[in-house]
Amino acid sequence: MLLPRYFRIIGLCLVVSIIIGFIAKPNIVFGDFDMPFSSAKEGIFLTMVPVFFDSNYNEPTDKQEFEVVRMKEKDISNELLLTLMLVGVYFISFSRIKNDDEFSERLRLEAFSQAIIINSVLLLLMNWLFYDRLFLTLIAAQLFSFLLIFSLVFALKIRNQRRSLAHEE
Repeated sequence: MLLPRYFRIIGLCLVVSIIIGFIAKPNIVFGDFDMPFSSAKEGIFLTMVPVFFDSNYNEPTDKQEFEVVRMKEKDISNELLLTLMLVGVYFISFSRIKNDDEFSERLRLEAFSQAIIINSVLLLLMNWLFYDRLFLTLIAAQLFSFLLIFSLVFALKIRNQRRSLAHEE
């Protein structure tokens, strides 16, 4: 079941704007940043959220505690942006194309399997070539890189199909 075509445009707008935000403030992934449109140091989306398996080791107290679940005030800006990025990539990946038929479904399946292979190879390379904070940043990018790779491979396959049909005529 695919989404209507206009979801691709919505997804592109979301992804492009958030990628620009990531480029402008790369630390946005880890939450240690100031939002570009906020003057508040603590962020603009400060709210109480449930935190699972948390400890107060970083807090200045005499007694160190470990809790399975507790409510804590956190800035959820990075969570919101990553969620919007994932939603945008899903919109791009799973929206209909013009003249969707059985052949395009087969191309979609082929692109899906090729994206799995490409993404797995990239993950293995990242595991051996990158370390520390750069590795964590790239692992966070892995959340949506598979769907981006899938969308790119699928778009290339559709483009090649249309070119070959144009040459046959």
